[in-house]
Amino acid sequence: MLFTIRRRKRLFLGIFGMLLINLPSFADELESVSIEKSLAAGLKVSNSIAASQQAFVVARQAVVAANAANELNGNFAVSGSNAQSDSKSTAGGFVSSTGLTATFSLSKRVYDSGESKTKLQVAEIDLEKARNEYLLAEQNVIFDVISAHLDVLSAQKAFDIRDVNERRLFAHTEAARIRLAAGTSTPTRLAEAEARLARAQSDKILAKSGLQSATEAYQSLTGFDAVKLLSFSLPLGLPENTADAEMKAGKSHPSVAIADLAAKSSGLQFKLLKQSVLPKVNFSLSASRTEKEGMSSDKDEITSKLEFSTPFLVTETTRTSSRSRQASHLKAQLDASERRRVVKLEARRSFRDYEASVAQIQAVESELRAAKLVAEGTESEVEFGLKTLLDLLDAEHELSNVELRIVQAQQDLIVNGYNLMRSTGQLSVSQFALEITPPALDLISDPPSRYPYIIPLMVK
Repeated sequence: MLFTIRRRKRLFLGIFGMLLINLPSFADELESVSIEKSLAAGLKVSNSIAASQQAFVVARQAVVAANAANELNGNFAVSGSNAQSDSKSTAGGFVSSTGLTATFSLSKRVYDSGESKTKLQVAEIDLEKARNEYLLAEQNVIFDVISAHLDVLSAQKAFDIRDVNERRLFAHTEAARIRLAAGTSTPTRLAEAEARLARAQSDKILAKSGLQSATEAYQSLTGFDAVKLLSFSLPLGLPENTADAEMKAGKSHPSVAIADLAAKSSGLQFKLLKQSVLPKVNFSLSASRTEKEGMSSDKDEITSKLEFSTPFLVTETTRTSSRSRQASHLKAQLDASERRRVVKLEARRSFRDYEASVAQIQAVESELRAAKLVAEGTESEVEFGLKTLLDLLDAEHELSNVELRIVQAQQDLIVNGYNLMRSTGQLSVSQFALEITPPALDLISDPPSRYPYIIPLMVK
């Protein structure tokens, strides 16, 4: 009896071994892609990164424009005229004359009650806001690529587990069919194995679909196709406790800085409104020459003017704008306070999720060791006729499920670790040794201007 059981076992192992030998090996020939390569590619092709860079360029040009708010302006104008005038001293009663006037003028605001200075401050705040908006977009892209990279790794592991399980059950089914033909088993045992095989095939189909979806999502973020992704570990510098996470989030998170800058900018808007109704002083210089045919009235004229102006009536429009800007400033202050509260709350939640992942993976690892012992013990008991094939199939099915759970637990641990870094504002390209990094914002070149220093008559 014992010899027969061992012979069956050798038969099963032989069938299962041949199936494993025939596994496809094309994955070994694919390019190995690390998380650093994934991130470099993701940052390069990201539209949100490119849009944030251009938004920074726009804000930087606004600072340049604010610095040049009171620059010297020049204008050149040419006008022609034709006049018919009644004259008693001329036969026919009318005198016809044509004229041409050319005027060149220069103007400059010499005093604006500090309005241009305040506008420059607003532009500089908006520039710093654009910088933090870029940092926010950058860390969101980094986290999305990390999640997509891990999704593919986990989906591949899940598919491999389902594939091995299917092949193992196929071997069980073939062995049961052989034993049935030899008269040492029953149709019921074969039916049980076939039912488990059908379920395993269904699970493998679902796992393959999940792998394809994860791969497509990864490809859309990085542009990489048909690659072998490499695993990676937790980030360094994780917060030690919830208080540490909350402190770092309130200090470093870009969204907090964005909200604070928005509140500061809105406060300056009321100051701008006040300065807009204060006195202004403008200086202008113009030179003109007029030539007329038919009349002796040619003349040259040079005019200089110093103009002082100030409103003396406060209109309802101004009062409405004042109330609106005060309300906007209060709203921005409340938004900043709320943003700080939400960010700190998210940091605490992220830290608890990370702690739960650490505890979960420890529990699942213990469960995996137990499931392996149960599967090995059941296999030995089947050899000696103490348990049936169905018991072995149940034990192996439970082992596969635990293996899947530990794959998910490992992914959750790493994802929650990087999410904790993101929630505290610590996730950036500086944490990774990227071969290609996005250009520094201040080094991004400005687009070429369509206008020369002196504007021609025709501009494309």
